[in-house]
Amino acid sequence: MTTDVTPFELRDSDHTDLFGIFLAVHAVPGAVMFLHTTVGCKFKTQLHLVDHDWFRESHNQRLWTGVDDIRLIQGSGEQLLRFAETWYERRHPTLAVVTTNAAVELSSLDVDSAVADLQDRLPCPVILLKAPGYEGNLHRGYRRMVSAVASLVDWSKEPEEGSVALVGYLFDRFEMDHAANLNELKRLLARLGIRLRGTLFSGEGLEQIREISRAKTLLLLPYAHGLEPELRELTGRRTALLDLPVGLRGTSTFLREVGAAVGLDRDRVESLIDEELGRAVPLLSHVSRVLTGRHQVVVSLFLDTPMAASVGAFLAEMGAHIPLVALTDGEEADAEVFTAALERLEAPLASPPRVLEGPSHEASLRAFEDLRGWNEIHVVVGSSHQRQALAPLGARVVELGYPSNAKHQVYPVPWMGYTGAVGLAQRVMDAAHAVF
Repeated sequence: MTTDVTPFELRDSDHTDLFGIFLAVHAVPGAVMFLHTTVGCKFKTQLHLVDHDWFRESHNQRLWTGVDDIRLIQGSGEQLLRFAETWYERRHPTLAVVTTNAAVELSSLDVDSAVADLQDRLPCPVILLKAPGYEGNLHRGYRRMVSAVASLVDWSKEPEEGSVALVGYLFDRFEMDHAANLNELKRLLARLGIRLRGTLFSGEGLEQIREISRAKTLLLLPYAHGLEPELRELTGRRTALLDLPVGLRGTSTFLREVGAAVGLDRDRVESLIDEELGRAVPLLSHVSRVLTGRHQVVVSLFLDTPMAASVGAFLAEMGAHIPLVALTDGEEADAEVFTAALERLEAPLASPPRVLEGPSHEASLRAFEDLRGWNEIHVVVGSSHQRQALAPLGARVVELGYPSNAKHQVYPVPWMGYTGAVGLAQRVMDAAHAVF
């Protein structure tokens, strides 16, 4: 009798809600997380964020109460009150986010009332997001924080015509790649006469975030999908569900859907798309020659589902052969969602790739080793985890997404929009060309 141990194998990245919430807290300057936890549970995985973000340290945005056994038995609410009030006087945060771990959540009955008291006592908003360490994933935690912060906005204000807000932008560091992405999207929207009133999240503080109340249409990127009913009821605004604006077709599809949501004349949108393609396509033709030349370039993707679909559609458009896709977003990894996105983006894949849903570290290695017999150049688009695991096996790794510990962006080069398509293609071409 054999036992399948695959479900128990470790994954390269298996963060829960707790880290997703903290990632979103890190994206809002002035916000702090009060981690109401037992002694020893000090959120050690946030070290990944320290290595990932060179521009802003995350240490000072996370504080922990250190609940001991007596407090677990007698109740820890009073300790949370004293702790939060003391640290408010020291830090004066603009937003306080209280989270709990499994031990506190299972044993304490007074945390809710303590947070309610804090909401009356502290001058800043206080949010309670319970996050037992064994539940959820990074993206769900981030999405919960998006929802909570949206509830702090005054949506009674009259929205402006032709204005939008981005919801669900996955802002994971303050380096210049995200600044460049957001500036590229703002540039394209402005060329259509659309004003971007704000983004959840973009590295801006709570007061700037509240300006999204002026937006008449909310553009929900994939990391906010699922919030649409809640946001429509909360805000009274129009919403549009969008794919990531990555690559040529991805960006063009994004602009068409934004134009339709805002009510723009289609000819105006198509005119902009034609102009932008006229600038980008000649540059990308050089990349396409490298990817489809006498040395066949094989590109494997180790990305979360929305990113894998958008990047995969773009690289297929460039002529790359993509035999393997590993969806790294844990319990939210979904091959059907991935395939549906490829169909929306009309990805010109010669043959369907092998798709792994939330594979373990060992499963990823085995799948990649299955490709090594080919006489081809192997480029992997993934995170630092793939650089460490697959580079020794011959992969040329392009770090994209979280964590990216060896690739840091001090110069503003986007990977979204048309300009980002050229920038991302440059990185893939450099990786492939390095072995010629």
